[in-house]
Amino acid sequence: MQWNVSEFENWEELRPYVDTALLPLYLYRDGIDMKDHVLRMNYLLNVAAGIEQRLKGRILLFPLSYRFAAEEQEQMTPPDFAFTVALHFSGDNIRFGDQKGAGTLMLPVGEEDLDSSLRFEVTVDVLSKEIIRLWQKKSGQ
Repeated sequence: MQWNVSEFENWEELRPYVDTALLPLYLYRDGIDMKDHVLRMNYLLNVAAGIEQRLKGRILLFPLSYRFAAEEQEQMTPPDFAFTVALHFSGDNIRFGDQKGAGTLMLPVGEEDLDSSLRFEVTVDVLSKEIIRLWQKKSGQ
């Protein structure tokens, strides 16, 4: 489920099945051209949307959250979700607040070959499987 008006019309009906919050987190760092920031941000959004499509029914894809690297604040997780998955670039230093636990997963995305469709598909596949492992691990306890 994506964060938009048309999908939220059925939120109350679907709420019992959506147990995972997917948070694409973008850290705006110095030393990267504006054009590259745009490419990276779009890539991160596309990976998040690809994961949501593969795992549709259990995931709510939140809007992209971004901040500047100089800001020293912890990322909080949304309440009322059994699982929280943060999607970010591997070079980013993002920390979760006190809500971090067994149901929280940080998924780094590689920063190279962002224009490769094959790499994109492999990335979405691998990260989707990591989320499934998180679900299986939690249900096996």
